[in-house]
Amino acid sequence: MFFRLYRQPPGKKFPDREPRASFEDTANPPEVADRLLSGYNRKPRFCKTGPGREETRPPVADDSLSKTAPASSSDGDLGLAGLLSSVGPGLVYALTVLGTGDIVSNTAAGASYGYRLIWALGMTLIFRYVWVNVSAKYVLVTGESLLKGYGRVGPWVPLIVLLSFFPIRHFANQYLILMMGLSAHMLFPLPTEWSSQIWACLFTAVGFAMMFWGGYPAIEAFCKVLVGIMGGSLLVAALLSKPDPAAILSGTFIPSMPEGQGLYDALWIVMALIGTEAGTTANMTYVYFMSERGWKGVSYLKRQRFDLAMGVLCLFVMGALLQVAAAGVVHPLGIEIEDPEDLGRIFSETQGLLGLIAFAFGLWGSAFSSFVGFNTGYALILTDVCRNFVPGLKGVQTDTEEYSAQRDPVFRSIIAFWAFAPLYVIFTDTSAVWLVLIVAAFPVLLIPILGLSLFQITNDRSLMGDYRNGWLTNTVLILLVLIALYFAYSKGNDLWNSVFG
Repeated sequence: MFFRLYRQPPGKKFPDREPRASFEDTANPPEVADRLLSGYNRKPRFCKTGPGREETRPPVADDSLSKTAPASSSDGDLGLAGLLSSVGPGLVYALTVLGTGDIVSNTAAGASYGYRLIWALGMTLIFRYVWVNVSAKYVLVTGESLLKGYGRVGPWVPLIVLLSFFPIRHFANQYLILMMGLSAHMLFPLPTEWSSQIWACLFTAVGFAMMFWGGYPAIEAFCKVLVGIMGGSLLVAALLSKPDPAAILSGTFIPSMPEGQGLYDALWIVMALIGTEAGTTANMTYVYFMSERGWKGVSYLKRQRFDLAMGVLCLFVMGALLQVAAAGVVHPLGIEIEDPEDLGRIFSETQGLLGLIAFAFGLWGSAFSSFVGFNTGYALILTDVCRNFVPGLKGVQTDTEEYSAQRDPVFRSIIAFWAFAPLYVIFTDTSAVWLVLIVAAFPVLLIPILGLSLFQITNDRSLMGDYRNGWLTNTVLILLVLIALYFAYSKGNDLWNSVFG
């Protein structure tokens, strides 16, 4: 490379500019290298998206040029001790998605098939990890929120999320409120026939206070304590079932199919686990927990991956303990599990008071953590949609240091509505079956849309640069979308027949 040296003519002043770095200036080599390279690696920030239209794009990610490059000190200690001390969003995510539905599905798997499907739980969580990790990578690399990314596919995607999340959370909260009251009643029955309802109202108020005034920091601190207590209670339940260690290891590391199940039935079981557990709208909550923690920029990629891995590991351990407990207690009885009340009765009759306490506390922990986690995560998502896509509400800068979602009136209004609006369910005995079917069908119908949108934006070189997906990640995403399409058709057909058939 040749350099031409210019001399300033006498009496003529060039405009003030930053002094050009020289190779002799070695006081701060990384900073000098950045200044030398800055002129050769600039990317255009605007691209044409149609006649007469321009769209602002985030700069292409490049480790050597990023303001938050991996060498940045903003990420702190990346050793094992530093990574373990920073774990937080992954635990909140794990306790959020480990709801009463997961308890029923895992115990039903253990009750029906013994230890043989523990490996399928692990496979399911691998799919879930890939989906969530790709979403988090997009946010850290581009610097924009996940819903803004979905908005690049079309503004109709965030609006569909907005319209579907309100009914989903409203009716799902009814179930969680009932479970909080039921599990607390199992542990501490009050001397009144309204015991379950009183406990439900109390924990609804506690959850609301934690979300409204405490925000994400309070929820993370609570989840760090709860994950240990829940893990301990599920371990007690598993040990009380007198497990078979050899069979557990075989069911975990050696894939096998349940006896009497053909290849088609076994594949359907695995597909159902992947479709219902890995492909879920709850996967979007992690990136918002991560943002609330303050993780921004590609320098946090290693920390984020480790944090998510720890969260997914907690999901596996708790799910496996549930399968082990059910395999030892329920499987020999040949009883089919349909709801948590069946489990409480069985554990009480077979394992005594200690078994009932261990199970009931696990049920309460999953219901309460899902109540605060889901409502907080989904409220953050909808606040993002409202502030960026809804006329009359958009225009607020949500990506500044001063902005706090916890103090946003939209966030607080959503939290209040979701917490208290479903409370009427504790005073009724009615069950609107078709509404339950709609709530169950909506997430399944959304997953193909969200999956294809995520596939598109995370493979866009102009957005992701060298961080775009590899072939293995793309294969997992496409497989998830295909499975979700199958179940979307199945659920949609069931819903149509139930409502109009």
